[in-house]
Amino acid sequence: MNRFRENDGRPRLWRSRWAAIGAAVAVTLGAGGLITVNAAEGPPSSVVTIDPIRILDTRNNIGLTGQFQSGVPRKLRVTNSDLTGALLNVTVVAPTANGFLSVRPGDATGTPSTSSMNFVAGDIVSNSVQVGLPTSGAGTGQIEITFDAYGVSGPTTHVLVDVVGYMFEGEGAPGPVGPRGPVGPAGADGAPGADGADGAPGPQGEPGLDGAPGADGAPGADGADGADGAPGADGADGAQGPKGDPGEKGESALRTLQQTQPMAKSDDPATAFSPNCPPGETPIAGGWYRVGADLYTVNIWNSYPSGQRWAIELTVPTGASTPDSVNVTVHVTCAVTIAP
Repeated sequence: MNRFRENDGRPRLWRSRWAAIGAAVAVTLGAGGLITVNAAEGPPSSVVTIDPIRILDTRNNIGLTGQFQSGVPRKLRVTNSDLTGALLNVTVVAPTANGFLSVRPGDATGTPSTSSMNFVAGDIVSNSVQVGLPTSGAGTGQIEITFDAYGVSGPTTHVLVDVVGYMFEGEGAPGPVGPRGPVGPAGADGAPGADGADGAPGPQGEPGLDGAPGADGAPGADGADGADGAPGADGADGAQGPKGDPGEKGESALRTLQQTQPMAKSDDPATAFSPNCPPGETPIAGGWYRVGADLYTVNIWNSYPSGQRWAIELTVPTGASTPDSVNVTVHVTCAVTIAP
């Protein structure tokens, strides 16, 4: 058998995934049990719908001969091509016992643990079944059908199978775009997005106007005194001033001192004599003199510029006796000049 007939030569095509990832299929058995299995992932397939084609009717020995017996699986060829699955309408007619029918790919192994449909004795029950088709090996293009009267051997049933569509690997071309629907109401504003990156710096603006002058700051603290400068050079002597008025005449303080000066007879008549005036006082010439009990002529004068050494000359009168030595008593007048 080749691919199924398509009505008017135009297949009805839609996209489908002929496998579920991690999908669970729950099947209810006649006794109320529940079996769960997982489907394996497979490649995507495209589905084409067709007008129903009956490929099995055991009442008329179409497809297979004779009824199905409980617990005996049977193979049914669906196609000779590389179809990956078939969409079937399966009917059970007049089963002789309660049970279930399981439709699996032709390369399935082991005892069926899933049910495509459940029924009771004497029912006529139909159900849509989608089943995969092996594309390689001994079971290529076939399905396996098993009637199970819940483990009881011997019961029988008639089975009918109509093909209403098929699947092949790959995706069909997309259909035309449908008309645009009406605009829905505006959604709520989303949260603000993150700040974008800083843009490039803009060109430099024109200089602004000068601001008003600020207030004067508080005076700073006085700094430390600087070091004294070096003395300046002496100035030139000024011109001589005019002669001042004569000062008032100062007063003199006189002091008379008596001083004895020994003189030898053999001495030179002029003997050096140092007046004994106190420091700061000047001896003044003049005065009278005595020599012993006799009166002699005594001359005394200042013969030195410093005024501190005087000369004494002793003159012995004629006929007077002259001792070997005499003491001349000199009265010296010392003057102290008081400045005005």
